[in-house]
Amino acid sequence: MHNYKNELGKICAGIALAAMASVAGAQQGIDTGPVYRGSWTASGEVINFDPAVAAYDGISDSGFGLGVGYAGEKGLFNFSVGATFYFIDDENKFTQRVESDWSGDTSTEKSSIDAGSLYIDAGFQYPLSESFTIGLNGGYRYFDISRTISNCRDCYSEGVRIDSDTYLKPFARLDFNERFSGDLAYFSYSGDKGADDSLQFGMNFSF
Repeated sequence: MHNYKNELGKICAGIALAAMASVAGAQQGIDTGPVYRGSWTASGEVINFDPAVAAYDGISDSGFGLGVGYAGEKGLFNFSVGATFYFIDDENKFTQRVESDWSGDTSTEKSSIDAGSLYIDAGFQYPLSESFTIGLNGGYRYFDISRTISNCRDCYSEGVRIDSDTYLKPFARLDFNERFSGDLAYFSYSGDKGADDSLQFGMNFSF
């Protein structure tokens, strides 16, 4: 009986060890799936407006923007958010007498276009190689564009009819290494809010 108990104990111990080894092997073999990656972006952008709307509001039909943003991705899914500040020529300037808060002196100042935007989009991407990825996102862009006197608290201002809009954004990204990449994105707006399209180039830093 003593030998039987010893053999039974050895068998049970062997079964327990085998089960533990099997679980450990299964855990090592499980694919943990795609890993989330985030990146900060600095971008330059050229934006084009509907010529009829631009002429009516007295602005150039194109402008240049500088922006910052954040993008995240996991597997085939990606999203991005950002802010852009635009430089747009004012072709219908007005002038106004203003008084300095500091000195009390008055001067005549000309208007300029004050323009910015916020955007958010999400969609799918597909890697064509280890370093080159293409994708398509859909999103929404908020525009705030007006004609005003810069750095003036109570000056007259005029609205510009470039309204917030939805867009489709095909893009391509080239990874230079594990941390740095560059991307080219085309924003195609719905076409009835004043903005036609824009082309954005970004440099991304991943962490």
